[in-house]
Amino acid sequence: MPEDFKQNYINEQKKQEAARAARLAKIGMGGESPSVSRRPDERPGQMRGNSQTVPSAAFSQRGQSPRPAAQSQTRAAGQSARAGYNNTQSRPAGQRTAMGAPVRTPASQRRNPDRYADEGRFKRNLSDDENRAMMFALTGRAEKPSYGGEVDVIDIGRVSSGRNNRNFPREQKKNKSNAGKYIGRFFIVLLTVILFALVSVYVTVFAIAHGPSESMRDLLVQSAEQASATKWVPYLVLSKDTVQEIINKSEEVVQDEISIDDYNSENGDSGGKTEDEWANAKDGVIFETVNGSTYKAYVLLVKDPTRVFVGTSTDDFSNATAGVNIFKAAERYGALACINGGEFLDNGGHGSGYAPLGLTFSKGECVFDDGSVKTFMGFTNDNVLIVRESMTAAEAKELGIRDAVSFQNGNTLIEKNGDKLVMYYAEGNTGTSQRSAIGQRADGTVIMIVTDGRTASSPGATHNDMIDLMVSYGAVSAGMLDGGSSAMMYYRDYYDKYNIDKSKLDQYQLQGLVNNYKAFTEPRRIPTFFMVAP
Repeated sequence: MPEDFKQNYINEQKKQEAARAARLAKIGMGGESPSVSRRPDERPGQMRGNSQTVPSAAFSQRGQSPRPAAQSQTRAAGQSARAGYNNTQSRPAGQRTAMGAPVRTPASQRRNPDRYADEGRFKRNLSDDENRAMMFALTGRAEKPSYGGEVDVIDIGRVSSGRNNRNFPREQKKNKSNAGKYIGRFFIVLLTVILFALVSVYVTVFAIAHGPSESMRDLLVQSAEQASATKWVPYLVLSKDTVQEIINKSEEVVQDEISIDDYNSENGDSGGKTEDEWANAKDGVIFETVNGSTYKAYVLLVKDPTRVFVGTSTDDFSNATAGVNIFKAAERYGALACINGGEFLDNGGHGSGYAPLGLTFSKGECVFDDGSVKTFMGFTNDNVLIVRESMTAAEAKELGIRDAVSFQNGNTLIEKNGDKLVMYYAEGNTGTSQRSAIGQRADGTVIMIVTDGRTASSPGATHNDMIDLMVSYGAVSAGMLDGGSSAMMYYRDYYDKYNIDKSKLDQYQLQGLVNNYKAFTEPRRIPTFFMVAP
């Protein structure tokens, strides 16, 4: 072995022995004498002592490895010293184990025997509830007892502020993370359901639009055309040419003429109503409901036509930005009753209704005229209702029109032409919707009709249904007003006057709205109304 390597090895061994001796001295346990420590150059198993070697055969009977006698004596002395350090009371001499070694005292008693002398008196097993309470104090989480009982309320705030509750903020973050995860999943499920519903509706409408039943297709297209908010729907599944063809078909009119004498003999001069019925009228009006096959109609008969006039949302349409709902309109004029009026400007279909379309009169004044040609409905100064497919401002003034509105084209229902009455039936117009109309009997009684619609039980009335309703009340002139979500009838306190159960009325009906309003928004704001003065 090279000399430098051997010297390095000896030095390293000395350092280790010195460190070991220092550690033992630090804790009060004397180490072995350096004189009996193994020399670095000594071979393992080589026995030595005070220049005297003990034969290995001397230990063969005890099953121990041979070691020097001096070393044995030194180790025994060290063990005795350590035993004295570990025990506050001296142990009787000669107390040995079977192998001859001293009996060692347990470590728990060596540290502080007085403290642990009566340790058994304080030991006991914790109950399940105590264990759970301790776990709660340490972790901030209370577990429900396994036997199904309830956990007592504990001040989480105090526990969370303790040193042993370091995991509580982590639990809060985890809970927040889980809450966010659940909210995200909820919106994903909601969007999935909505998307599935839209796809299902689209597929259904597409199948109907391109299916074998053209009558069903035409009905859906015409029904969608009745509301400004749904006019665009047919174009999702049909071409523009096809939609226009269906609309043109719905405008084809079949004129059914009948003499006024024959008409009056069939319906009576007062449309089947007698003076006795007027004697029981309330507020000079008769309010009735009619149940049709696909609709429910609300009918208001006003005996005195002078009470009927056109009310507007403003006196200056040129600066208007929005109309008013039917409640505000009735309040503005102090009206007993009213229904919606004619067509109006509604950019984007948002229900602003800030100005009318077509020729419009209110209390003898022309309040709006854009020069457009539309179905015209107006009362003269003689209180006669005139309904025509077109009317100019000059013609209206010549006829002495005092109150009038306009609504699209092809909405004349019944027109008086000399000694004949013409009913404008539209066999191709099968679309159902919420509708409103105004008419007049031969005796001057004004007829106002509004129908429900857009529900499974009441899809709505058709164009021809409105003619038949007017005929049933003896109308000699009648015109269709704006429909869809604009179709509304107001009658102040009607539920009290007719003993109607208020618990069955919705929030708008409790304010005076007679019909069931079916739309995604509040009652629309529109510019014109046919009013009934008190």
